[in-house]
Amino acid sequence: MIYLKRIVSVALMALMLLTLVSCTLRPIDENILPETEPANAETNDNSESESETERETETEPVTEPVEDVITKASFVGCGDNIIYYGTYRDAKSQAVSGGRAYNFRPMYSEVESIISSADLAFINQETVISHSNEPQSYPNFNSPVDIADDLVDVGFDIISVANNHMLDHGALGLKETYDNWKARNVTLVGCHEENESGKYVTYIEKNGIKIGIVSYTYGTNLGEDPAKYGLYASYLKYADVAGEVSEARENADFVIVSVHWGQEGAMTPSEEQKNYAQIMADNGADVIIGHHPHVLQPIEWIVGTSGNKSLCVYSLGNFLHEQDWEYNVPGGMITFDIQKINEERATVENIQFIPTVCHYPKSFYGNKIYLLENYTADLANAHAVRTYYKHNISLEGLISIVKKTISSEFLPESFK
Repeated sequence: MIYLKRIVSVALMALMLLTLVSCTLRPIDENILPETEPANAETNDNSESESETERETETEPVTEPVEDVITKASFVGCGDNIIYYGTYRDAKSQAVSGGRAYNFRPMYSEVESIISSADLAFINQETVISHSNEPQSYPNFNSPVDIADDLVDVGFDIISVANNHMLDHGALGLKETYDNWKARNVTLVGCHEENESGKYVTYIEKNGIKIGIVSYTYGTNLGEDPAKYGLYASYLKYADVAGEVSEARENADFVIVSVHWGQEGAMTPSEEQKNYAQIMADNGADVIIGHHPHVLQPIEWIVGTSGNKSLCVYSLGNFLHEQDWEYNVPGGMITFDIQKINEERATVENIQFIPTVCHYPKSFYGNKIYLLENYTADLANAHAVRTYYKHNISLEGLISIVKKTISSEFLPESFK
């Protein structure tokens, strides 16, 4: 009996063990699976996405800021260079043994460093250089050819011959002047080989900047036609100015107009000067450089029809000369930078007018151009205007003329 009870107990324990095992092996019901994935799976996917983003960021090219390409050409312009009798006689006395017959270079020694350091240096050469004629003074000027060599040595490389004295020795004198300048590798403006009017623009390039230059004179003292030698003198005509300045504007980065105009001795521009200046500005002139009055005239900005601004120097006055009144004595040099940024049009920057004085004593030996800031009262008292022509002149008077005529905007600090 006891044995039977043990068998029953063992059977019951085996049955209970089998039931427990069956519950553990029950199949999973897919309908009760969670709708979201396990947290660890989401973390893994995000980590992988962040890694891909980091790799994409690392491989993207880095764009460096593009710097502007700025190019500049410095410019200096001078007014009337007139070779009178006392001037070429003085140059002959300063000739160096074994050198040229005339030596004008010492007359420019005080201003040479400014001229030679500029990328471009302009001057209005008022007198012809004809080797078929002897040197002559007023009224029919002819200068020794050596003046051309000395001006080049000083640093001038743009020469305008468009002025009222360009035909003082007829068409032949102009032809020889033309040939003599062309032989010296300079840019000559105001006289051309073409035998028809209009569209006479001279183009030069400096430091990657293309510059268009036109040059005019209101007229000449003698009327002989230079066309007999295949030359054309550039006269100031309303019919030509607009088209030629506009053409220069279209084909160059910067436009300079050289113009011989106005009334001698007038320290303010005439209505005709103003009218022409406006036409030049309207058609795209960047800088207008005037000469002929033999005195200083104002410098101002002129606004063109398209909103452009043109710098107009109505008259630079005399540079080298021997005229007889105090107001003839001060002149100056206009300096500025022609600046181009990338492919934009060039602009005029860093403008300054540097006042000068042409000194000639009673003997007319030792003539020299000084910076006004270096000129002295003693020199003014010895000037030929006082000692030879018997007119008043003083250092204070010269400074006053400059300050009254030229806006302080354009003057050096020492004159403001």
